[in-house]
Amino acid sequence: MKKNSVFKKILSFIKQVDTINRAKATDMLEFELRELENIFCLLLFGSFTGMPSPPAQITIQLLPLMQNEFKTMFTRIGLAHDALAEIVSVLGEP
Repeated sequence: MKKNSVFKKILSFIKQVDTINRAKATDMLEFELRELENIFCLLLFGSFTGMPSPPAQITIQLLPLMQNEFKTMFTRIGLAHDALAEIVSVLGEP
């Protein structure tokens, strides 16, 4: 009887660790996706930062699709000089 109880506790612990690791992995993937979107936005609209940009026709066609990226980019501009805010933004919104 005691062996069965210990086995159940160990199994429960392993399941909890697995759930926590999956949640952390999902959060990291979401963070990486946001960063890749930011990089794509900078590559596409690099003329704002002094980088070479793609032809204007392509940029204008993609402009309506980049609405969320613009919001993110302007938010990052506001946080650019505040390192603590940048660290906290990695943790996510409540």
